[in-house]
Amino acid sequence: MALNGIETWIARLRAVVDETVLRDIEPSSFVDERGTRRAVDGPLIAWLSGGSVMPIQDGGLDVWLWGALAAGEGAAGDLFCADGPLQDADAPGRGDVAIEVWTERELSAIQALWTLGVERAEPALRERAEAAARWCVEEMQPDNATAHPWGVNAFAALSATGDIEAELYAQTLVHNAQVGTGRLGRFANLVLVGSLRSLESARA
Repeated sequence: MALNGIETWIARLRAVVDETVLRDIEPSSFVDERGTRRAVDGPLIAWLSGGSVMPIQDGGLDVWLWGALAAGEGAAGDLFCADGPLQDADAPGRGDVAIEVWTERELSAIQALWTLGVERAEPALRERAEAAARWCVEEMQPDNATAHPWGVNAFAALSATGDIEAELYAQTLVHNAQVGTGRLGRFANLVLVGSLRSLESARA
């Protein structure tokens, strides 16, 4: 990775996120500004705050990967597809999985897997997340249905290698998270704090 590119993204994210909110957040009771809680919220916040996480009983690939991060254990290699997207590529379009839901889960899984690669010093995990991010750049629009900017860390890493399309993808994710109100929502803020911390760890 080109250090200057990563430094630029770290500075960008520091300018928009508020890490102080973590002092007052409880993983088990968190809801966003709309009163919504997702299965991924608990493990994400537990990882961010260093708190404990309840055992993962159910959820998509992203929930399991964030649970592995929060617990500091668990093998990830057998959870995701060998190439292309991390999830089943046939999932979008199935009657029980809306494409918006699938996209958010895919981007969330990419962010978690890239972070796992950094935390565990396993380049293969980071590279697999970046390969899935490249697939998203080619096949999927940046998510704007939920305004949750998942995966910015992986797209920023690709950008640092000179990938202009990944740079634009990451910028669009951050922009979409702020376009409605001019600022990040409560949950979007936490998602970007996660990307910021993983990029800072990768730089160290």
